[in-house]
Amino acid sequence: MRTLQRLLALALLGLAVPATAQRTGEGSVYSRFGLGNRVDYASSQLQAMGGGGVALFNLNYLNLSNPATWSEQVLTRATGTVVFQRLWATDASGNTTRLGSGALQSVHLSLPLRTRRIGLGLAFRPYTRANYLVRTGALLAHPELGDTIRYQIDYAGEGGLQQLNAGLGLYVHPRLSIGVRADLIFGIIEHTRRTRFFYPDLPGVMPTEYVPTLFATATRLAGARATVGVLLRLPAGRRPSDALAFGLTFSTPTTLRGTRVHTLGESLDRDTLGTPQRGNVYLPLSISWGVSYQKDNRWTLVLDGQYEPWSRFRSDLAFAGYNPDGENLFKDRLRLSAGLEYLPAGTDFSAAYFHQVAYRLGLYWERAYVDPRPDTPLHTLALTAGLSFPTLFPGTRLDVNLEVGTRGTTARNLVRDVYYRLGLSVNVGERWFLQRRFN
Repeated sequence: MRTLQRLLALALLGLAVPATAQRTGEGSVYSRFGLGNRVDYASSQLQAMGGGGVALFNLNYLNLSNPATWSEQVLTRATGTVVFQRLWATDASGNTTRLGSGALQSVHLSLPLRTRRIGLGLAFRPYTRANYLVRTGALLAHPELGDTIRYQIDYAGEGGLQQLNAGLGLYVHPRLSIGVRADLIFGIIEHTRRTRFFYPDLPGVMPTEYVPTLFATATRLAGARATVGVLLRLPAGRRPSDALAFGLTFSTPTTLRGTRVHTLGESLDRDTLGTPQRGNVYLPLSISWGVSYQKDNRWTLVLDGQYEPWSRFRSDLAFAGYNPDGENLFKDRLRLSAGLEYLPAGTDFSAAYFHQVAYRLGLYWERAYVDPRPDTPLHTLALTAGLSFPTLFPGTRLDVNLEVGTRGTTARNLVRDVYYRLGLSVNVGERWFLQRRFN
């Protein structure tokens, strides 16, 4: 229990870090559109298997994609995941920029209220993430003053929406489990425009007669929704461990209440421009479905899909790609994924160490919920892989995941992102609330 308590303390410390220290994330210019890039995270196991897994139950992981899978828990579990990313962005002219980032991805806790009957799950993870930097500049001549100055404008974004999840999974029948989850969605999305001036022949030196400016727009949003899930299990072979499962989840549409503030100046000396704008942001429903097949406790296959009708998105506040009185580039989001896991030892805990390592592979394709230009959809295609290592502590595993993908296109003066993402997870499981017996 001490090991789990230490991990929980580290998780709480990670949540306490100021938002500005965790601003690193996607690193893509496409995160300036809408509410930022949508982020999906189910578990460290499923991140290496394409990110789906609606129909997959595993005693070693809390599957955040479907609360119905929380019903058959045995151990109290705590998991923390950090992600490091490297991204190359190339424009239509062949110019390439590089970005590196790292962030706390997810923290979650689960425990069996009644072993293999009722399970509780709690999680903190991202819903969207905005993090980009676009820099432009040129020479500005003043013939009447006989002066030439270089100006630089940085367009940047940071923040995003987070979600706090809390729910229950209930074992109804050997073939059926159901679950319900409450999702609190909240966060701040900030877009800034910083203008600075420099001497043409002295890079980095700013003249005193030109005043740098920082204009910022911060939007605070908060709301709640409900998610319900179903897991149906069927026998699929001669062995009791062979199983075929189908999963389905539905998340309700929801209304986020928003407040937008425009400011001018640096952080502690910012002046608010005008009165805050208030309005509602209407998020669409979300439907996920999946199938899993497990054979001999060694092989696991998952196939999944997710659909969100963002074309029904409505907002009283304007966002890049959406204007309440005009432009609407929001489209329906679709995500398809597949994954495979091979665990040579199965449930043989006395097998050689590397036979107890789980080997994972997956891929996914996504059509984003907003078009960067009219009739120019934004697609992401990625391959995923991972290893899960057992430790000296029963119930505890260390996961290392890798994702390599591409997003966007250089056509129509757009940008193509190529990235790799490395994830590290600690997954601790222990028995709590044991009753001592005395003879």
